[in-house]
Order: sequence, then C-alpha cells, then structure tokens
Amino acid sequence: MSEKSKGKKQSQSAKVLFCVVCISIIALSVVVYFVSQPKSSGSVNENTTIVEESTEVQKRVTSVTETTTANKTTASQTTKKSAKSTTEKVTMQQDSENIPYKSFYQYPIGEGKTQKTYSEDLRYDETMEDYRAHTGVDFVGEKGEVVSAINKGIVTAVYEDHLYGTVVEVDHGGKLVAKYCGLEKADVSEGEHIKMGQSVGKLGSIPCESAQNTHLHLEIRVKSKLVNPLDAMCKTD
Repeated sequence: MSEKSKGKKQSQSAKVLFCVVCISIIALSVVVYFVSQPKSSGSVNENTTIVEESTEVQKRVTSVTETTTANKTTASQTTKKSAKSTTEKVTMQQDSENIPYKSFYQYPIGEGKTQKTYSEDLRYDETMEDYRAHTGVDFVGEKGEVVSAINKGIVTAVYEDHLYGTVVEVDHGGKLVAKYCGLEKADVSEGEHIKMGQSVGKLGSIPCESAQNTHLHLEIRVKSKLVNPLDAMCKTD
C-alpha cells in the first residue's frame, strides 16, 4: 500500500472518530437533560398533590363544620319545640255543664252576697284614693272561709300579687277563665283538675281593696275579655 493511500485512510478514520465523539457528546447531553427533567416534573406533581390534599382536607373540615352547625340548629329547634310543648297549658274542654251565660255556676262564697259589683265606669276607690273601673265582683265573706270553685275546671296558675294577694286562676271551659283574688292560702296547685264546689283556698285580704270589709274579688274573662262575672254565671235577671 502506498504512502498516499495510507494517509488518506488515516484521515478518514480521524473524521469518523471525531463524528463518534460529537455524537456521544450530544447523546450524553440529551441523556443528562432528560434525567434532570423528571425531578422538576416530580416536584410540580408533589406540589400539586399537596394542594389537592389540602383542598380535600378543607372540604372535609367545611363539611364537618356544616354538619355540626346543622346538628346544633336542629337540636336547638327541637329543644325549643320541646320547651314550648312543655309550657303549653292544657285547656278545659267545654260540654253542656260549663257553657258561659247558659250553664249552672255556683257562687264562690255562701249565697253570693256582694259588696261591690262589676263596673266599667270609673268609681272612687277608698283604698287607692283615685277613680278606677271595678272589673270584678266582690263577694262578702269571713276571713278563713272556704272559697269554692264556681264550676269544674283546670287550675292554670297560683301566685302572689302585690295588689290582690294570693290568686288562683282556673280555666272552667268554654273559654271562661276565673281569677279568685284575696286568698289567705291556696288549696289547689297548678295543673290540678277540680270539681264544682271544691275548695280553691281560704279567704284572706286584698291589699288594693283593704278599706273594704273582708271579701273575695272574682274576675272572669270569656275569650280573654273581661266580663261581668254575674252575667257569665247566669246570676242576673
């Protein structure tokens, strides 16, 4: 082989080697690039996952909070309904024996002797020293005398009043509610079912009518309106 051919062959080998080296460098660069890429992508994915998990946790917390709030609201409403149901007063049913202005009602004391009658007009009051309406009937009696129920009914209230002393309120049915004022003591309790003629208490005194002789002050409301007790009890001509 001539020197010229040998030199040409070496030149070609050098070129091939150079190309191989260049390709290797390029390949290595590509490999390095792709090797480094997944780490960056992984970081983004991890951040995205964390955000998604955080959002999911927030949703769960919000859901739990809303559920808890709803439960509290429901419990509160249930409690209110229960309290309301508990405080509602039982009313006396009406029948042929307790119809206002029609049925028989007995006097609360003796034969029903009155000291002062019902009047919507203003009258001079000796105790209070002013003019006022007298919205009840005062029945004469002796201190300690038994005050009887004018009809059957349900006791709706027993309390102390600074003007009328010990007071007993009774629902006698037919939307008639009687207030027995000026008792020394009550013989019945709230919620008790009583019969006509049963003792509701013993006669005492009435602070706002102390200038008068001992008496029972009886007030009657029919359909929540004050009326003349003698009319409602059918005791007037």
